[in-house]
Amino acid sequence: MAELLLELFSEEIPARMQAKAEADLAGALEKALGEAGLSWKSLTACSGPRRLTVSIEGLSERSADVKEEKKGPKVGAPDKAIEGFLRGAGLTDISQATVQSDPKKGDFYVAVIETPGRDATDIIAEAVPAIIRGFHWPKSMRWASGDLRWVRPLQRIVCVLDGAVVPFDLDGIASGNEVEGHRVHGRGPYTVTGWKDYAKQLEGKGHVKLTRAARREVILKGIQDVCAKAGLDWVEDQGLLEEVTGLAEWPVVVLGNMDPAFLTLPPEVITLSMRTHQKYFAVNDKKTGK
Repeated sequence: MAELLLELFSEEIPARMQAKAEADLAGALEKALGEAGLSWKSLTACSGPRRLTVSIEGLSERSADVKEEKKGPKVGAPDKAIEGFLRGAGLTDISQATVQSDPKKGDFYVAVIETPGRDATDIIAEAVPAIIRGFHWPKSMRWASGDLRWVRPLQRIVCVLDGAVVPFDLDGIASGNEVEGHRVHGRGPYTVTGWKDYAKQLEGKGHVKLTRAARREVILKGIQDVCAKAGLDWVEDQGLLEEVTGLAEWPVVVLGNMDPAFLTLPPEVITLSMRTHQKYFAVNDKKTGK
């Protein structure tokens, strides 16, 4: 059984699109591998501002051989019927078919079609580029001179099966095993061999919180700690929390102040402006409620 790691690394993905893209990529990969005859034990998917990642554990290393029987015309049928049967079954001569008997229908031809299994590497190398090319985004773009479309320019494709790169090329982007960390605090590249190594390096020296749940937890705890220390109440805004979760790979909460002159505006106006334009969380003084 093998382990597959796939990461699609791009410029910033709009926060509102990340969760669905994560689910869509996982679903597309499951569908493609399943239809190709591969099985697996578990799948993990995550998304962030610059990456979509899927890890599959317990993946079969090869699809099973398939034997299929295709029923043909009766023995003694017209030549055209025989010729059509041979074409459909991929045979060159009727002698390659077997004859089966039915008490009611008499003797008829049967073609036994054997399809050998394929290595997982070959299946993945074919499936991933097709998934990327057919992936649906609410809005997408083209860049450079190729015809590939993605939500933002796609920069890297990490595709590793049991520590080895699954080789393919998509519009000049070659698959590899190097990942990038945080733009400022953890620039790479870092070479990875699988999911555990990937998560350890990115969440360590890469300064990237991979899952939405982990980033949300850091932000929420940071708000609570800052408010408790400064005697403030958070003006709870779950919608903004979800959005900011998709804006920062390594979130850190800090407390800022505004010029008192601006605080003469109605609170609703201030809060709306902060939420919409700055993506700031509003807080009030516990004593005054303002």
